[in-house]
Amino acid sequence: MPIGSESARWRLRKMYVQAFRVEYEYSSDLIEAHTAIFIITINTYLSVPVPWAEILKSNVMNTTLTSVELPDLPPQITSRYITLSDRDGLNVHILEAFPDTSNQSSTPCHLILLLHGFPELAYSWRKVLVPVANAHQGYHVVAPDLRGYGRTTLTRSGSASQVQYEDALSSYHMLNIVDDVCSLVRALGYSSVAMLVGHDFGSRLAGHCVVAHPELFASVVFMSAPFGGVGGPPLYQATKESSMGSDIATALAALQPPRKHYRTYFSTLSANADMIGQGGKALYDFLGGYIYMKSGNWDGNDPHPLPSAFSSSPSISELAMDLATLPEYYVMPLHESMPDVIARHVRMDARITWPRGDEVAGGVYAAEFGRTGFQGALNHYRSGLEPPPPERIAQLRALAGRRVEVPAAFISGAKDWGVYQTPGAVRKMREDEDFVLIEGAGHWVQQEAPEMVVRELVRFLGKVKAL
Repeated sequence: MPIGSESARWRLRKMYVQAFRVEYEYSSDLIEAHTAIFIITINTYLSVPVPWAEILKSNVMNTTLTSVELPDLPPQITSRYITLSDRDGLNVHILEAFPDTSNQSSTPCHLILLLHGFPELAYSWRKVLVPVANAHQGYHVVAPDLRGYGRTTLTRSGSASQVQYEDALSSYHMLNIVDDVCSLVRALGYSSVAMLVGHDFGSRLAGHCVVAHPELFASVVFMSAPFGGVGGPPLYQATKESSMGSDIATALAALQPPRKHYRTYFSTLSANADMIGQGGKALYDFLGGYIYMKSGNWDGNDPHPLPSAFSSSPSISELAMDLATLPEYYVMPLHESMPDVIARHVRMDARITWPRGDEVAGGVYAAEFGRTGFQGALNHYRSGLEPPPPERIAQLRALAGRRVEVPAAFISGAKDWGVYQTPGAVRKMREDEDFVLIEGAGHWVQQEAPEMVVRELVRFLGKVKAL
């Protein structure tokens, strides 16, 4: 067997991980380069034909030999950049984990991909990456910073100017981000993904991925945000054919006191500057309050199905009145910003800050969003409330009504209002999918209850393997 084969390359890479990264703390990117060069050298010595150009291209040319130093990462997690040449040179920052040295396997690991939400990063999966990588016979687990987030940029240097409100929204359309994900899978050297996991916005992204490309993804796990189908539930579609989104906004604004949905706020010109504020400690405090209020720690979270979920055709006014019962981080006072909402609650309860043990992580989030701003992330929400790009209309029509055909699961915290914020979505997911609510956890379930999340992910993987 040529040493350049997939199986042999996998064994060589594991050898380099053990010899270089673990012992000498070399970057994952340098390991890839060494592995490629070693393959070429050995095969040349053995007079075995080897596609050296392809090996170098797949292992070195699309990888930037620079890593990002992040605190509180287990040594088994490495960081690198992968440039997606077919995605306008998108330079994707990833965190990845391979099985530890005691979990030997003669076959290549299958890929698991973890997609974060808002306001999160690849770093949000830091407590999950390693234990999932070590499950069963071992997996290659990868968490990227999505387009518009963190260290992922449109430059090879890893630094770029902040995304602006005026920038074209088409790059942030859901189906464009789906194309980013599929390109990343190919750049990693895989033709399939054993399990795709998405949290929050990443849950909707994962749903679009498996509906658009079921041949690429063997299974999917939705976390903290039910997937309502391509284009999202009609409640939040704002297309030329439907005015329901604006009707809901009008009905919320007419309530006493007047309200607005957070997605509407996130789509405004002022949202980015509001949330960045003065940066530094103010940004750290805002993010800490926002994280806390959506977590299982906050006493104000008592999630339950909304009455309109049991109606086959609720009126606009019924939907608006139901939505107005959600916490203010979802349905806000009409004339307040999100930092205004959080600060008002902090003044009433000083416990509303970064949960104990997450203070260092809070520094990472504040530093990253302070550097990049929120606009790239907010553009994902804006694109969902705008008519789709003309070049995407035919694709959306083709995907409309398609079901998730691969094995699917839903995992969330039992104290997460995100489970119920879209009336009726939970009932559908309970009927069609493996459905798990983790007691005591809120919206950030993979960070609040990582051991339980890992247990459920590994259980679901075993269930899928047995099918």
